[in-house]
Amino acid sequence: MENNTIVKLDKQTKVMLINPPQKYFNQSLGFNVYFPIGLLSIASMIKDICDVKIFDCLIENFEVERKKEFTLYGTPLNKVKEAIEKYNPDIVGITTPFTSQAENAKSISKLCRDINPRTKIVFGGPHATVRYKHLLEEGFCDYCVIGEGEITFREYVKRVISKSNTFDIEGLAYIKDAEVRYKPQKFLNNLDELPFPAYDLIDPKNYFESPYLYKSRSAIPEKSISIITSRGCPFNCVFCSIKLHMGRRFRYNSPDYVIGHLKYCIEKMGIRRYHFEDDNISQDKKRFEEILDRIIESDIEINWDTPNGIRADTLDFNILKKIKQSGCTSLQLAIESGNQQILNDVIKKSSSLDYIIKIIEYCYELEIKLAAFFVIGFPGETIKDIKDTVSLALRLYKSYNVLPILLFATPLYGTELYRICIEKGLIDKYITDDDLATATQFYGTPLISTNDFSISDLKRIATDFELEMDKLVGMGSFRKILTDKKSIFMQ
Repeated sequence: MENNTIVKLDKQTKVMLINPPQKYFNQSLGFNVYFPIGLLSIASMIKDICDVKIFDCLIENFEVERKKEFTLYGTPLNKVKEAIEKYNPDIVGITTPFTSQAENAKSISKLCRDINPRTKIVFGGPHATVRYKHLLEEGFCDYCVIGEGEITFREYVKRVISKSNTFDIEGLAYIKDAEVRYKPQKFLNNLDELPFPAYDLIDPKNYFESPYLYKSRSAIPEKSISIITSRGCPFNCVFCSIKLHMGRRFRYNSPDYVIGHLKYCIEKMGIRRYHFEDDNISQDKKRFEEILDRIIESDIEINWDTPNGIRADTLDFNILKKIKQSGCTSLQLAIESGNQQILNDVIKKSSSLDYIIKIIEYCYELEIKLAAFFVIGFPGETIKDIKDTVSLALRLYKSYNVLPILLFATPLYGTELYRICIEKGLIDKYITDDDLATATQFYGTPLISTNDFSISDLKRIATDFELEMDKLVGMGSFRKILTDKKSIFMQ
């Protein structure tokens, strides 16, 4: 729990929060700039007790460096080094939101070590949560924040300012006496206790002017921002790691808080386009419907979408009417498989395909544009099962214009899928972050092979699927459409 000792504003203690550059392999669908909501949320909790600076490598001195096999996006390391030296932080917090991008965070860490070995380095985010032992033992950081970081990181900064012991903070992992130690934290029950992200620490215009702003994630990228209104996932999908980071229990902001947040963004930054990045925004149907009602009744005139996906089985025709009326431009459904048995017994999604298709029919009737995630290559699938998924993806596009996003099943660290693959010897237990970076892309290289399918089988099926989609879209390359959703969604 947080130490309740009052700490006055200490401008002498400097905290630099860094969003690292990103590396995309050539087969990736596309790079996106996004508002660093996680870092802004952390900053909002400490800006009253220290001097804090956000350094976003996707914005500051932005460059694109193309290599033979990949492209680097972001601030060149020499410019990052100059920024760190100029600010001379006492604490550097580095976000690691994606395992596929963890190498870039490690590069920033090395810079910090070279500049000033006394600077304390703290990693946070989903990757740090599941890989904290590796990161600490390899010396990439001094601490890892496990799970949601607002309370934990504030307490850590308070302890540094007061020169108190930092080795018993809940949610903070560290090495002591040659042993990795970590005391779990209790997840925050009332998310309304958290302030809005510290938007005042960045210049929104820098994001609005980027040609990469949400480019392949959304059909409404211009002058838009991500917003998250809930945390936690009670479901059991074998490939998903969100419950490792945010827990299983669904927690959320109240409708009052959500509407207040939207109005703040409108009044302070002129933003009327939102990407609800919740993993389960509609899990509590009563809360979700009240948010929709409040948007409609308040006439705040916004547009929004759900690029991270939404569960079809939490929707119905009445809610979909309100979704449309409240300014939704498109939804992305998490369908995953075209085979009910695979959904139930392999993926453990617990969704009904018949109901999903009924929701798609409703969306088509209401003219709500749809995209859908499909995932192939799970242990337990056969070639026939995989073709069921591909067939459904093609059928839904032909019949209802549901834009399909086909991905390979990827064994992310800590997931049940990872455990299954390791136990059955289906992947190399020494897979690298770069391996995961390519595997998580539709045009990448899958990692899983079984007695039922090979890696070449999966790539061939994906290639055939792309060729078929090229014929159907009728406006050029399907791959090009996926890198710029606006090109098809806004017709």
